[in-house]
Order: sequence, then C-alpha cells, then structure tokens
Amino acid sequence: MALARHTATPAVATFIALAIGAGAGAAHATPPRPAANSFADRAVTKVTDDGWRVTATKSHEHVRSVPPLNQSPWTREGFLSLKAAGGIAGAGSSPVTAGTVTGGFQVGCNTDVSSGATIGIAGGPNATLNISYPPALGVGASVQPSISSTLKPGTITDIPLGTKKLAAARGAITTDGIHIRVDGCLGPVTLRSYVTVAISTPANDNTINVYGRPHHL
Repeated sequence: MALARHTATPAVATFIALAIGAGAGAAHATPPRPAANSFADRAVTKVTDDGWRVTATKSHEHVRSVPPLNQSPWTREGFLSLKAAGGIAGAGSSPVTAGTVTGGFQVGCNTDVSSGATIGIAGGPNATLNISYPPALGVGASVQPSISSTLKPGTITDIPLGTKKLAAARGAITTDGIHIRVDGCLGPVTLRSYVTVAISTPANDNTINVYGRPHHL
C-alpha cells in the first residue's frame, strides 16, 4: 500500500519559517550589556517652626561598579552620579538668613586589611574642606580635585561631594561620573546617597535629610 504524502499548508509553513528564524536570531543575539544601578528619585518636605516649607530632593542617582584597574581583591572601584537639590517655599514668620544644600555618599567597609581602608573620590565640587584648589570661585563653592579619607572597620564615613548656598530660595549640585575607589577593604563596601538641606533664621535652625537605597560597590 502506498504511503500518503502530506503537504504543509501555507499557514503551517509560515509558522515553521518564523520559528526557525527566531531560533537563529536568538542564537546570534548579542547579550545585553549590564547597566548601571539607578535608583528612584526621592524628596522629603518638612515645615519648620517658623512656617517655611523646606524640601530636600535626591535625583539622577547612578552607581556603576567596575573591576579595579589594579586587579587587587582589596580594592573596589566605580563611578557615581547624583543631583542634590534644596528649596524653600511658603511664608515664614521669621526671615531666612542662610541656607545650604549638600549632597554626597555614606561609605561603609565591613573589614579592612590594613590600619584603615582608604577612600578616594575625584572629579567633583566640594566646599567643606579647609584647603581648596583653585581658591574660592566667588559663588559659595570651591573645586576639590580629590577627597581622601580613612575608613575604619565597622564604621560609616560621610563623603560630601559638594555644598551649595541657596540663592532665591533654591539651589542644586549635579555630579556626573565621579570616580570612587576604596583600597584595603576585605569585606563588602556599601554606599548610600544623602542630601541635606539646612536653613537658618533668627529664631531657628533646621536641617532636612533624604537618603537613597544602599548599594554594594
């Protein structure tokens, strides 16, 4: 008895062709490049005793970890971006005489392998150190080419990237691609961003803070 011949219908043939094409495309697809960790924007608003509405905003935060150039197991390296903004609104009973916004990262090392792990940050504005280069720019800030600090095990160190005076009831600091390295750390290194807005009136001083989510470098 002769075997019956089966011919694929056009719909089945089309399905088979699409499936083969999809499989070939998947086999040759380039895997996606890992993206930097970015975190949601956050804002905190408080009303002071004087009646001013003060807002601290953290935005444009990115933390990108990279293999260290020295290939040392005791070094962590990465690049940071952050925008810190502050604002004052409302009609307070006492005038605001001064205000600043500060943005930075808190850094913690689990265990060091020396007398103290060292942190280095380069490429961002900083107005909190006594010596600056070049001298004050006349806008309430100075540029610091690098920041170095010693991080003891079990402690957390604040690394301010910059401080800006509030003008016309608002101010902001934007840092993009700041280089950070932590040397001499055996355990994990954790970063947490922060933004601090401080205002002063003849009657009160107030500080508002907002924090980001912790991230391992």
